[in-house]
Amino acid sequence: MSMKDQVKAIQDASVIIGAHGAGLTHIVSATPNTTIFEIISVEFRRPHFELIAKWKGLEYHPMHLANSRADPTAVTEKLKEIMKNLGC
Repeated sequence: MSMKDQVKAIQDASVIIGAHGAGLTHIVSATPNTTIFEIISVEFRRPHFELIAKWKGLEYHPMHLANSRADPTAVTEKLKEIMKNLGC
């Protein structure tokens, strides 16, 4: 996917889900009110993407993991909760 296509996909998204890491830097292209769901370990907790989300007017939701491994069921349940609150 070209960079232009990546930026367009982010601009068109209403929800962006990702693990903490360089890929989430794409949220700088997101439009205001886009929902960001960041999966992040408490071991590597950094506020970078939360701060970018606030700066851009995005709705930020962290999923704090107890360690560096994600429980797929817990992640899915948290995502369902957020989507329900969004009216989806």
